[in-house]
Amino acid sequence: MTQTDSRVHLKDYKTKELQWDKFATARSIPRRMLPEGPLTGQMCPTARQPLYHHPLMQAVGQEALDHLLIHTTYKYMSDISHVEMDTVNQISLKIVNNTLPFSFSEDIQHDALAIIVDESYHAYVARDFMRQVIERSGVKPVTMPVKTVLSEAIAHGKSVLPENLHEVFELVGVCVGENTLTKELLHLTGDRSMNPVVHQVIEDHVRDESRHAVFFTHILKLMWSALDEPSRSAIGPLLPEFILNYFKPDPQYERDVLRSLQVPEHHIDRILGETFAPMPLEELWPRIPIIGHVMGVLKQSGVLENGKTADAFRRIKLLN
Repeated sequence: MTQTDSRVHLKDYKTKELQWDKFATARSIPRRMLPEGPLTGQMCPTARQPLYHHPLMQAVGQEALDHLLIHTTYKYMSDISHVEMDTVNQISLKIVNNTLPFSFSEDIQHDALAIIVDESYHAYVARDFMRQVIERSGVKPVTMPVKTVLSEAIAHGKSVLPENLHEVFELVGVCVGENTLTKELLHLTGDRSMNPVVHQVIEDHVRDESRHAVFFTHILKLMWSALDEPSRSAIGPLLPEFILNYFKPDPQYERDVLRSLQVPEHHIDRILGETFAPMPLEELWPRIPIIGHVMGVLKQSGVLENGKTADAFRRIKLLN
């Protein structure tokens, strides 16, 4: 792998500090507060919680279903906090401090520092909102996992790569993850069944993540162009498995939630087994529409031009 490469210093990249100064939610948005009175609207869209519509869940009553959505919101906010602080900020700090195998320009370093500010604020907002919901609803969270599907997928990829490519794979994973989160958030902003404050929190997040997605797509393109062919051929073929791991469900958390709702264990087994039943990849991908955007980012960044990488994506039915 090349240690430095002048192509990473593309002169057409200019800092976006004026956009950040004007639009960053950390600088322009007041604290989002739940109003007094009963919670209104859904704390989470039912489309984000596949267990909600299972016949055995429909039979447990509306209060339990409402609590299921609240627990889903807790998990979502907890994941945001951990992804932003433990994963995105860690790799962004390496860009800022120039400790990666690439020497990024000062403008890129400067904007990465702004992203750290944004992501820290997102983590704060997510935890603050969780605290508000806990206080207002009286629904106590079950034990939250510290690791996220993104951090686990990155860790798995690193485990089969030589150590000198670990940080590169971390950066690739974050570039993909930040684009995925942006599209997911945009999808949620179109759902008006949510509690209006939840909707505000998500809309605020979208404002920042849209900028972050552009930044990390640019970073991915620069970094991939600087990698030598052996490094691309080592990292690229691991990306299909990374994507599969990234989109897999977390049935253990769902099991803990259902137990807290006092759903019988044999019903839990059936609910989880039927909801998360394995399916052929040809049937899986249409259920994850965001995958098309991920593939577009990889194509735009030149990742799919590597022959071994393209072959690996063909094997999981994401390329023809």
